[in-house]
Formats: sequence, C-alpha cells, structure tokens
Amino acid sequence: MNEVIELLKEIKEKLEEIDEKIENFMGFFELSKEELEEIRRDIEAYERGELEGIDLEEAKRLLMSKNSNSEFF
Repeated sequence: MNEVIELLKEIKEKLEEIDEKIENFMGFFELSKEELEEIRRDIEAYERGELEGIDLEEAKRLLMSKNSNSEFF
C-alpha cells in the first residue's frame, strides 16, 4: 500500500512539473511584439558573437546576491 502512495506522489510531482512547463511555454505566446522583437535581436546578436553569454551557475549566484542585498533596503 505504501508503494502505491509513493508512486502516486511521484506521479503528482511529475504532473506538476509538466503543468509548469506548459504554463511557461504558453507564456511565450503571450509576449508583446516589442518583447518578441527584443528576443529576436538578442538571438541575432548572440549568433554574431556580439552578445555575451553567462554561465547558469554564475547567473544564479548573481541573482541570489542581488536578492539578499535588496532585502536590507
């Protein structure tokens, strides 16, 4: 019985993950023309080597640092 409950919990977690991914995907279609144009320009600049990329771990670190600093203001 416990195995069934655990399996159901895993299924629920996976469904929640899928729901979030679908929500994020659908949100892309709700972007304004200006936002889509900005994304297009960024992609083109990246392809030309004119847009600097950032490591995901570095981005997370910077975001966490920014968030922790803003809590004090």
